[in-house]
Amino acid sequence: MSAGIWIEQAFNFIIFAILARILGVEAFGLLAMVAAFVLFSEFLVRETISDILLTHEALSPERLNSVFWLLALLGGMLTVALYLGAGPVSYFYNEPVARELLIGLSPTVLMISLTAVPVAILRREMRFRVLAIRAALGAAVGGVVGIGMALAGYGVWSLVGQRLAMTATNIVMAWGAVSWRPAFHASRDHMRRVLHFSHRILGLRAAELAAVQSPAVIIGAMLGPVPAGYYAIAWRVIETASFLIITPLRTVAQPAFGAAARDGGPATDLLIDVMRLTGFLAFPAFAGLAVLSEPALVLLFGQKWAPAAPVLSLMSVFGMYLCAEKVQQTFCLAAGQPGRLAVLSWVEVALAAGVIVVLAPYGLPVVTAGFVAVFLLVWPLKFANLGHIAGLSGPALMRQHLAPLLLSGGMVAAVQGVVWQLDGLSPALLLLAGTVTGVLAYGLLAFLLQRDRLRLLVSMLGPQGGHLPAADTQGIER
Repeated sequence: MSAGIWIEQAFNFIIFAILARILGVEAFGLLAMVAAFVLFSEFLVRETISDILLTHEALSPERLNSVFWLLALLGGMLTVALYLGAGPVSYFYNEPVARELLIGLSPTVLMISLTAVPVAILRREMRFRVLAIRAALGAAVGGVVGIGMALAGYGVWSLVGQRLAMTATNIVMAWGAVSWRPAFHASRDHMRRVLHFSHRILGLRAAELAAVQSPAVIIGAMLGPVPAGYYAIAWRVIETASFLIITPLRTVAQPAFGAAARDGGPATDLLIDVMRLTGFLAFPAFAGLAVLSEPALVLLFGQKWAPAAPVLSLMSVFGMYLCAEKVQQTFCLAAGQPGRLAVLSWVEVALAAGVIVVLAPYGLPVVTAGFVAVFLLVWPLKFANLGHIAGLSGPALMRQHLAPLLLSGGMVAAVQGVVWQLDGLSPALLLLAGTVTGVLAYGLLAFLLQRDRLRLLVSMLGPQGGHLPAADTQGIER
């Protein structure tokens, strides 16, 4: 399944890169400013309420109908709210086109709400091949429409057309793959149970989305669409990279964490292993990206995106945090204790929003630095919460990331030296030389100083297909 996800993400990213080359920075900034409201609404109807259909309980017609009509009602209400709020949003941004863009994007919320149940059925039946084909075809159709509109001169509306075409294709594919059809009745008892189930994860997932979408809103309102565009492109790179790194690890860890919780205890040994592997892989990847941000942006998206390099370098630190925090989130959800983590996540959102407002007059790089600093400052509290659940010391858990952080620092020194020596080369050659240097430097340091984590990585990639040996937790404080 991980291979299918990688292919899907790669395909989406290629289309994104093509559109970024054709369209201007302002177009992406405008879309990011408006899409933040749409994405948050889409989140409320995608894989939240419908997740109850993935539990072990049998799927009765009453349950399916209740979930479907509850989602349809919520999707309809949110779509109307976006339509009515388009004017105030346009006034908030002082961008007249924002109203039309928000109205144009708003139907995707209702469309996604109507397809959440068939998607959940496919996930429950583990028909991942169908889901992968659906995602790839949706991306292809959306890409053709978006690129075609961009070449025809439609500007930012190309991104709206891409989104609508992709969502419509996903609906057709999802409903065509399942035999179930909704009936015009629902159970109040089932609706109450659905809402009770959903609120447990809604707060945490909503905070996760708000953390990365609220900056686009505030930056767009205070600095304008061009800085918002630079933030949007940097975030898209970080989002894609972190997704590709952490998804295989979560695929291994999530069912094991859940099984341990059902057996009456947290999977502490596995938690340590996954944490060690996450830092071992994510920290050098994002450290290298921080150094090579400018040639990477120019090569992928074109010279006009070069001013986003300082933002991407700073956001690379956030990428390290994001990968490690995803492991914490997975463990807390499996243990059935997401409450404190959700509270801490909303504290991060509130503090980050305040910092962005205060630092906005000093420019986008300073804003980005403040944004990242907030998450790093709150992070020890999340480690303390994780330690409380796992029965381990929070500082001891933090120290699991110290070695890869130091090794990544050594790698950065080597890569930066090569970049300085080869200054003036084309972005492609500079990126290639920096990447090769980073891989060799980190590989050598890991072989000399982190052989235990190399063995962990080999065991995961070996013939056992994701089996991780038990971690040695004897020296970890409890």
